[in-house]
This record gives sequence, structure tokens and C-alpha cells, in this order.
Amino acid sequence: MTKTLKEIDYKNGCGDPIVLCLGFFDCVHRGHNALIQRARLFARICGAKCAVFTFSENPFNALGRTEKEIFTYKERVFRLWQLGVDVVIKATPDEKFFSTSAEDFLDGLFDRFNVDTVIAGSDYTYGSGASGNADTLVKYCKARNVDCHIVDMIEYAEGRKIASREIREMVVRGEIEKVNALLPLPYIVAGRVVKGRHDGVTIGTPTANVDLPEEKLRIASGVYDTNVLVDGVRLRAVTSVGAHPTFGDEHYNVESYILHWDKDIYGKFIVVEFVKRLRDVRKFDTKEELSAQISADIARVLGR
Repeated sequence: MTKTLKEIDYKNGCGDPIVLCLGFFDCVHRGHNALIQRARLFARICGAKCAVFTFSENPFNALGRTEKEIFTYKERVFRLWQLGVDVVIKATPDEKFFSTSAEDFLDGLFDRFNVDTVIAGSDYTYGSGASGNADTLVKYCKARNVDCHIVDMIEYAEGRKIASREIREMVVRGEIEKVNALLPLPYIVAGRVVKGRHDGVTIGTPTANVDLPEEKLRIASGVYDTNVLVDGVRLRAVTSVGAHPTFGDEHYNVESYILHWDKDIYGKFIVVEFVKRLRDVRKFDTKEELSAQISADIARVLGR
């Protein structure tokens, strides 16, 4: 994929015609993707850009809640790029933003952006106290002479609609295959490669280490079958998440042993795609035992 994605601040605006998807898109699940793909279709028909509204930081902080983000802003932007979005409209989720009335919020969007069509889910709310909803959005767009399409939520089982809340719980439990069934593309952790303890080098399995930012929801500790995207290449990997008891290190991070890769990638931005959970993290009595287990993990990944 060679197309680029443009990020625009909500306060700045843009004159290009857009088909706008409204929501938070915290984990960009299959329901969100349904909105995006419909927006892409309308954008092609009317010669506009497909745009998605989201937050540049964790909105739960400003709401006085403790929830972490399933995907950070950078991860959401990457996933939206993967799904073919042209423009991300980012808003800072602070107290001032959340005190904005529903009408003022839409006025700000429509006055600053050239909105051709609006797409939103049937459960969409906006404005101070979530006073705006799908019905008021339709009425507003009609008054502005702008097409508005409301999309029903997608069920993953009879009577059970895809919801970020359930995906959040699955991530915390490490049920990655269940998570991936609700996403259009695999769950990811993305970040810059940082220097680690170099313990992997001593046992012949050097790793690429990523520290999770504070706002990122932590996936359950464990060893996972993964892919790592680096320099535009997707490579198979074994990824350990959590502490490192064999080496007496309680620091939680994500470290990936990338198969058939020996290049220096310190400082590079990588994306780790989670495929399957292989086992728990546990303490080994010797480095030789750990090395043997890693070899077994690699064999499972290669046999995927």
C-alpha cells in the first residue's frame, strides 16, 4: 500500500470534500470498518476523501475514568491507513471539548470542513452529556442539506453486537483469537524499538523490545505467535509479553524474536500483529531450558 493518510486537527479544518465517519474508533472493530468501507464507497462515487473523526489522546482521562485505550492514537492511525482511510480528523479530548454542546460540535465540523456525506453507527452519541444521538445527527444534516447514513451495529452472535467493552475484556484475558474474530485485521501493538537487557542475545534469540505507553491497555502476559511489520516487511515472530522472571526482571514490555531477521532496528517504528496465544510466561531454572522452550515456540509458529 503506497497511499498516504493526512492528519488534520479538528480546530483547523480543510476545504477538500469529505465523506465523514463519526465515532471514537477506539479499537477499529468490524462494526467500525463497516462504516469506513461504506464511506470509502461514497467517497469514490462523489470524488471526495474518506475521513474519520477520532481523539488524539485517551478521552477517558478527561472524563475522570481509568480505562486505557485498546489502540493508542498512533495505532488507530496506522489501522485506519490499512483500511484505506484518506483523512483523520483528530480532536483533543479535554474538559473544554467535552463541555461543547452537541450542536456546537457539529457546527464546528461543518463550518471548518467541506462535509459531503456523514456516516455514523446507530449507537453514536456526541456533545456534552452525550446529548446528541443518531436521530439528532440526521435532523442536523438534513437542515444542512448533507446526506447522512446511519449504520446498524454488527452482531457477532445472535443478539450480541460487537462492542469495544467486550473486546477490552478479551484483550485483558489474552483471548487474542476471540479478539481477532471481531476485528477486520489482527490486534496490534506498535511503537519504537528500545534497548533491552540483551538477555536474548546471550541465548541466541535477540529481541526487538517495545515499551507500552501509559495510555495503552495491557494485553495479558504470555507468549504469542505474532507477525512483526518492519520497514514495510511482514515477518513471523515469537513475542513475549509481560515480565521476565527467568532473569529477575519484573518490567512489563513486549519483546519479539523475529524469525530470519538480523538487521539493527533500534529506534525504528514496528507493528506487532498478534495471531495466537502460545503459553504462559514462566520462570525457567536455566537459560538452556528457556532456550529449548523458545525453540519449541518457534516450531509452533513456523507450523502455523
